[in-house]
Amino acid sequence: MQLSFLSTALLGSVLAFGGASAGAADYQFSGDLRYNTDRVEIRFDVTGGGDVRLWTDSWNNGLNFDPISVLWQQTGNDYTRVLEVDDDDTIAAGQGFYDTGMAFSGLAAGHYLYVVGPSFVEPFANGDLLSGGYAQDGSTPIPISLWNQPSYDPNANDQKGTFYNIHLSGVDNAVMAAVPEPTSVAMMLAGLGFMGGIVRRRKRAVWVTSHDVV
Repeated sequence: MQLSFLSTALLGSVLAFGGASAGAADYQFSGDLRYNTDRVEIRFDVTGGGDVRLWTDSWNNGLNFDPISVLWQQTGNDYTRVLEVDDDDTIAAGQGFYDTGMAFSGLAAGHYLYVVGPSFVEPFANGDLLSGGYAQDGSTPIPISLWNQPSYDPNANDQKGTFYNIHLSGVDNAVMAAVPEPTSVAMMLAGLGFMGGIVRRRKRAVWVTSHDVV
């Protein structure tokens, strides 16, 4: 079942907390993105030097968008890029040609951030530090259903689907954070500010009325 983007964020958190344990575990996050600039961000820990696999299996022969991924490891107040992969369908059964994935033997203990988004342009990240941002930052968001990816086939009009399915194996405490569209965030903040102003004005009016000096 495909979920809305914000609903997926909530589901991701529920699955992660529900499956958290002292040892490494497997996690799955699925849902829908809306725009070509959207990204799924999943934070997880590695407490030992075990084998770790991270992958998608949602491309589905071009039914859905072509994903790209990057793994970051926390270093001080920033994150350092560990690996960036556009296409790798050798990580697990069920992957398609344009799915993304990565596998590590003895990944170092630490805090990590796994990011998946539509393959926009390579490299996905601007440099080796997360603070450098991503190549698509500042771009005008385009609905995935209307967007032509670099690997888009004009004869098939493919890769218009918004669904993603992400797996993490051998990690601890994986939790997904939503990345709302910039326009939605701006509208939400503006709306909250407007409502806050109304509430403050109403409270002021009530205070003045109740404290009228006769």
